[in-house]
This record gives sequence, structure tokens and C-alpha cells, in this order.
Amino acid sequence: MGARGSTSRSRCFLLRLYTSYWAQVKNFPKNLIGLNTTVFPPRWRPLGRDNRGIWVIDCPPLKPGQKCVGLCNGKCNPKHPDDCEFLKVYRDQLDDIDIGDFLDHLDRLAHKIKKDEGLNDIDFAAIVFEAPQNKCSERVALQSWGAFCGLDIKEWHK
Repeated sequence: MGARGSTSRSRCFLLRLYTSYWAQVKNFPKNLIGLNTTVFPPRWRPLGRDNRGIWVIDCPPLKPGQKCVGLCNGKCNPKHPDDCEFLKVYRDQLDDIDIGDFLDHLDRLAHKIKKDEGLNDIDFAAIVFEAPQNKCSERVALQSWGAFCGLDIKEWHK
């Protein structure tokens, strides 16, 4: 099954979508909106706008769903993402997202935040827990899904 809506729309979105991780949020610029993809965000960084004006919002479509429950014990065994049942199921879940609707939602959100915050542009970063060196991470599935949908999702760097 492919990403629903991925071929039904042919328009260019000006927003950029990245991956990043929770420890990096402290380095985000104001125009980079964090999309929480974790079931439980860390206690030290609640969702919403922080005192520096950095937004992190919940993103239910990118959070692991019910089929993923119990498939990851956090010990990254096996060590290769292609052998990880959790990442396979998570990637299948991403394929069920209507990419057109998802991008429309991000576009509307970007326009609202630009207006409310007085910014010229908005980018988004899907936030995972693992650092980029840990290849057994939702990041792998998110970037693979993006490539399949025609989105170039890269890791955000300061």
C-alpha cells in the first residue's frame, strides 16, 4: 500500500520537513516548529510554546499507533533497522497517512504561526528520542516515507 493521496495532488509546498531529536529542541530557531512523534514527550520539555518562543506540538499521525505497542523494548535489538519489527509496522502506519491532507494541515498551521508570531517562513521537524547516530529509530521510517511521498526529509542541523 502506498501513501494515500501521494499521487493525487501535484503542487509544490514551500515548507520544509526535517527530522530531529528531543535533545536538539533547545537549539531550534523560532521558525522551526517541532512535531512530537513520541508517545510520551519528555517531562523536561512540555508541548506548547516555551519561553524562547519555540513551539513543539503534538502530531498524532506521526506517533506510533496501537499496532506498534509492545514491539520496541528500547534496547535496539536487533541493531539494524531493517530487522526491526517495530519500524516495519510504524512505516506501514505512515503509508496510511493521506499525504495531501497531512501537508494541507501543516500548510494551514504554518500560515497561522507565521501570522501570530510575525515570522516570514516556517519549517517543521518531526522529533524522535534517538540521536542521529542511532539508526534504530523512527527517523529511518520517517525519512523513508518522505522519500516515497516525494518529500526530502533530512536531519535538521544547527
